Amino acid sequence: MKTASIRTMQHELARMIAEVEKGAEIVITRRNRPVARLGPVASSASPIAGTPAAVRGYWRQRPLPPAIRSSVTHAELIADSRGEV
Repeated sequence: MKTASIRTMQHELARMIAEVEKGAEIVITRRNRPVARLGPVASSASPIAGTPAAVRGYWRQRPLPPAIRSSVTHAELIADSRGEV
């Protein structure tokens, strides 16, 4: 496990992120004391993780919820929420 000071992280953040993307883990230190750990994010099992096209595809293919039927009209709901005028 690699260590880096906060100052080093500030100056070399892009390079450090590139290392983390390859699987490395970096302990960030302040005055030689560990304060944080920077590591790769576990791959998500979420069906919508990935490219924007994958997200759109997921939302287009998902099943719709069942329709809810009610005997109350929109106008009646609005009038009821406004109360007496």
